[in-house]
Amino acid sequence: MKRIKNNIITMFIAAVVISLAGTAEAAEKQQQPPANVTLTDQQKKVIEKLEADILKKRKDVISKYVQYGVLPKERGEHIKNHMDKHFEMLKQNGFVPKPHPHVHTFEKRH
Repeated sequence: MKRIKNNIITMFIAAVVISLAGTAEAAEKQQQPPANVTLTDQQKKVIEKLEADILKKRKDVISKYVQYGVLPKERGEHIKNHMDKHFEMLKQNGFVPKPHPHVHTFEKRH
């Protein structure tokens, strides 16, 4: 009886370890960017319009923060300029986002 119990516990532990290893590998694969993805001109136009709409809304929010006194005017302008630079960077990259350089991945310990 004790032997069966030990075998069941051992199999359970093995199943958990295998499951965790598979989860870590799947998460690592999801974080890797697709190789050399380019969008068609039509796709770029659609994404550009959506990104421009988002940019306008975000800038409107910053303007309201300035109006309500949450942010000083200079800080609001600085934030909006940064947003414009980010939009231009996206445009230069064909609206394909680049991965963040500090992407955290699961490390294999064994």
